[in-house]
Amino acid sequence: MENSDAFSFLLIALSYNVTIIGKIWLATVIFLRFMVIFLAAYPLYQDEQERFICNTLQPGCSNVCYDLFAPISHFRFWLIQTLFVLLPYVVFGICVLHSMVRHVVKASSSPYSPFKERKTLTGCKITKDFKSAARKNKIGRRNETAVLDFSRAYIIHLILRILIESGFGTGHYYLFGFFVPKRFSCDRFPCTSFVDCYISRPTEKSIMMLFIWGLGGFSFLLSLVDLIFALRTNGVRNHRNKLLLQKFNSEEEGSLDQQQDDNIAGTIHHGSMAIPDDGGKCLLACEATEDCPFPATMT
Repeated sequence: MENSDAFSFLLIALSYNVTIIGKIWLATVIFLRFMVIFLAAYPLYQDEQERFICNTLQPGCSNVCYDLFAPISHFRFWLIQTLFVLLPYVVFGICVLHSMVRHVVKASSSPYSPFKERKTLTGCKITKDFKSAARKNKIGRRNETAVLDFSRAYIIHLILRILIESGFGTGHYYLFGFFVPKRFSCDRFPCTSFVDCYISRPTEKSIMMLFIWGLGGFSFLLSLVDLIFALRTNGVRNHRNKLLLQKFNSEEEGSLDQQQDDNIAGTIHHGSMAIPDDGGKCLLACEATEDCPFPATMT
């Protein structure tokens, strides 16, 4: 895992932080929504203005009526809607990539040192217990290759996605409604009177519009379910991590107490004794070795 590239870490982090509902949503948007827009909607609306025919010869009247009928092209609106809905997901992926790369670089540039020397109260140097050091070394290596948790960022991206989807849905309703009419009446300048305009293939366009509405509603519903599922998963994960942290702290405290008891027992076993110093205080004497700064004699 240390030699994996940033793209592999991005896939691992996304797979860990994105729920199964989020993956289904992404597949729906890419393989269904985009395909319908480009393969079905684009050919249908390619010549929409040319086939928008009005029963008048007044110059400019047809263009004004078409602008009133469709302030923005259906195809362009759906394309912009899909891109904006995907934007929070793309930003989330970029944040995951950036954080994972920084995590890997930081872990590789500062190697973990499992063994360190400590000084006891007697001034003698001792090393950590081998079992404890090996355990901490294992934890350190595990932290280097751990996948970061982006559950909060994922929840924020879901909220933004729901807001964008609902905003575009509201705009779609006020701009186009649910159906494409067969006839559209217009009386704007430069039209001299009421003009009837006729839309090409209105039934097919109405079916396409309803299908796009269905895809938008399905995407909105998936996002809501995904948000609820992500909140629940985040709560369970935080509770589990809290329990693991408490267990680890209790085990560490027990290990330190056991190590201190072993050090005291070993000191007494080798003949150490309490000796008074000049100030009347007691010092713990140890055997006369190279590492012991105090002589093992009594005054």
